Amino acid sequence: MNKKWIGHITKVFFNKMVFEVPDLENLRHNYLGDFYIGRGLNDYITIFNEMDKRYIFQVIGLYENEKPYLAEEESKFKEKAYFEAIPIGEITTNGFEYGLASFPMINEDVFLTSTEDLEKIFHSDSEALTIALGELSTNDYLPKININKLLTNHLSVLGNTGSGKSTTIRKLLSELLELRERVVDINQMNFLIFDIHNEYQIFPNEYSNQLSIDEISIPTETITTEDWINLIQPSSAAQLPILMNGLRMASLLKDGSSHSSWIRAYSALELYNNQQTDAVTKRAKIIGLLEKVPSEEIARAISSYSAQYGNFSNEAEKQFKQKIRDYVLQCSGYQYDECQEQLIRLLTEEEVEIQSINDLWIGIELVILLEEAKGNAQIRSYCSTLITRIENIIYTYSKTLFDQSDSKKQKFEEFVEFKKGFTVIDCSTMEDTDLLFFTGYMLKEVFNRQKSIRNEKSHVDSVFHFILDEAHRYLSEANTEDSLKSLKIFERISKEGRKFGLFLILASQRPGELSKTVLSQCNNFILHRIRNNIDLEQMRKSIPYINDMQLFRLSYLRTGTVLTVGEAFSIPMELNIHGETFGVYSETVDLNKLWSKH
Repeated sequence: MNKKWIGHITKVFFNKMVFEVPDLENLRHNYLGDFYIGRGLNDYITIFNEMDKRYIFQVIGLYENEKPYLAEEESKFKEKAYFEAIPIGEITTNGFEYGLASFPMINEDVFLTSTEDLEKIFHSDSEALTIALGELSTNDYLPKININKLLTNHLSVLGNTGSGKSTTIRKLLSELLELRERVVDINQMNFLIFDIHNEYQIFPNEYSNQLSIDEISIPTETITTEDWINLIQPSSAAQLPILMNGLRMASLLKDGSSHSSWIRAYSALELYNNQQTDAVTKRAKIIGLLEKVPSEEIARAISSYSAQYGNFSNEAEKQFKQKIRDYVLQCSGYQYDECQEQLIRLLTEEEVEIQSINDLWIGIELVILLEEAKGNAQIRSYCSTLITRIENIIYTYSKTLFDQSDSKKQKFEEFVEFKKGFTVIDCSTMEDTDLLFFTGYMLKEVFNRQKSIRNEKSHVDSVFHFILDEAHRYLSEANTEDSLKSLKIFERISKEGRKFGLFLILASQRPGELSKTVLSQCNNFILHRIRNNIDLEQMRKSIPYINDMQLFRLSYLRTGTVLTVGEAFSIPMELNIHGETFGVYSETVDLNKLWSKH
């Protein structure tokens, strides 16, 4: 142990103590071959107790006072250095325990904490798998972090832009990859990374599955109402009821439905009779509805529907209307004028299951038509943004995320098998609302799978970690009157995920905008530089492991330096992350090079 004292205690409080250092040269000394350097702030110090107990404190402040050499008034003065330190914990024969049960007395000697004691403080079970993210900011000591404690809790990596969040996560994942040297099957890890900025292409193909959002297609019949709300983002007043009825209408129109054919025929004639839009556009909608109606007579009737002008001749129009009326009566058993009432009844009973995004668009159109037929003349203008949003989704994703091709559906099925340790999805082309939909959908699918396995076996045989980069963009609290979003699946996993083997790793530069429920459920935090007062205040409310002094310190951390707090860390630690290899992605543009003439 380090027996070279550096000072003695002059004041003791519950939350701090003050000790005097009479000679600053004492802060640099050699003891039994180990060289000790006291750097001041953040240093760990030790006070020995008679009962084979050692108190561990951390320095938080230093100052000096002048004192006279002698009592005479004209005496010369000498300078005294004083250090303030906060209590960290106790070392006993049983090891290190966070927090103090008793306190040292004044005049007791103070020592720099020895390497042996640092080992006790940061000790991890020798049988446990550990990783190292970086060394203590006060010395070269490299704490080992127990990954069982780190990754069986939700983790938040928070910090302003350019403070090193992505570098820290890449360092963490790289350290996990290195565990393959310790008889660890990397492909059992199941990390699902939603890559917003193409920053996680660091894994060998042997252990990773890297794909773009454009390469897969989601089975739309598996999308729930909550997912549709996240995707479409309706307003709560007029648009949400229309969306809900539109989803049910689209379900009625799906292939194999006993009502699909007559509803399509009925809706086509309603469109023809009531919708006052561009004639050619209206014709395209009507033809789209009737293409799946198995009636040769209707097919012959619409053959004279002019593609150029979007109209019929007088006689052809009469035949078209009559053929549809006859078909509706034959298939449904209802007269055409009775169909609206029956359709409203069916809508109240139908479960949501949609085969294609185009069916939803048609379903919305038909529901709006029904409202207009009931005299609600303003409904179309109220829903104009809803229709525009759906049309934009069709335009953006009909050939990608909602493509009906077998190859992309097969790619999705292979993707959700999670055969590799790291699955990286390039989401760089997605807007915030689309990210909310896609991440929520994927979390829900895995959650349901893990829940089913646990119900069958009474335990889970695998775990999943979801890395949500730039989480503030889609896991925000901002539910306004004009739009809706659903964070239910994220909040449920944050509360219940542990028993199903599901864990969140949030990366965000704006913790003040994150869902308070999700953030408050995190038990481990890696905190980079944060200067915004709103973000700091939110962290004060959500993180039970952090005090005001540490929050204040966050504003002044250097890039690549972090404060770690939580269940995985025996004490709060300030670490310099060893991330040089992974720090190139977020480099700021160098205008000197960019604008150079050479």
